[in-house]
Amino acid sequence: SATAKPAAGPASGKPGNLRRLIGIGPVNEKLLKAQGVTSFAQIASWTAADVKRIEDVMNFDGRIARERWIEQAKLLAAGNEKEFAKQFPTAGTLSNS
Repeated sequence: SATAKPAAGPASGKPGNLRRLIGIGPVNEKLLKAQGVTSFAQIASWTAADVKRIEDVMNFDGRIARERWIEQAKLLAAGNEKEFAKQFPTAGTLSNS
């Protein structure tokens, strides 16, 4: 079986608390880290191919788009807490761990 390449190359951006994203809990966080995904910047820069590869590994079907992981990650990678809270009021806060 083919070894999954880390999404978006080497870890870019500082590691973030991925569980702040709607749709990522402890299990999904572990699966992402196993794929080399540790930062909001990485998720923010995912291509359609990255999404497909990650969804195959995580056994998801369209969930990343439905839960808007990339949009969430873009705001957090940019440090835009205010806009993140406005667009994703049910997401985790800075203190969510």
